[in-house]
Amino acid sequence: MRKIPSAAGLSFVLALGCARGQDIKAAQACTRLDDDAARLSCYDAALGAFKPPTGQQPGAVKMDPLAKFGDDSRLHTDAKIDLPKNLTAQVQQVTPLANGLYRLTLDNGQVWTSTEADSALTFKVNDRVIISRMLLGRFEISLAGHTTGVSATRMK
Repeated sequence: MRKIPSAAGLSFVLALGCARGQDIKAAQACTRLDDDAARLSCYDAALGAFKPPTGQQPGAVKMDPLAKFGDDSRLHTDAKIDLPKNLTAQVQQVTPLANGLYRLTLDNGQVWTSTEADSALTFKVNDRVIISRMLLGRFEISLAGHTTGVSATRMK
């Protein structure tokens, strides 16, 4: 019984060695290129370390700073961009949650959940809200024209 797993493992090691040998031969061919950029691209291709060019890709969509507002790279994992200090939006849907919390769907498609409650703050459909970026990655949501706000987290 032990011969079958050993034979499979040996086959895998030999196949991997052949693949690595082909990589080394392809990489050796890159040494004949004079242009630095072409030589680097050749090495990347030969060794499987493909990296897209640093410029804007054709057909790529540039991320709007307001679309990324409130996202701590859980929702979008692209490069960091300069984000505004606050965002003003209109509430399209309000879902009351337990303990005086709310889930708000905004006119820009973002969904926010309050993480603390304040009995003086009640959100309704069509309210204008301001979401402000605070210290240490926190966000606070308040009604436009009011000074009272509560902590919130972007869900979508």
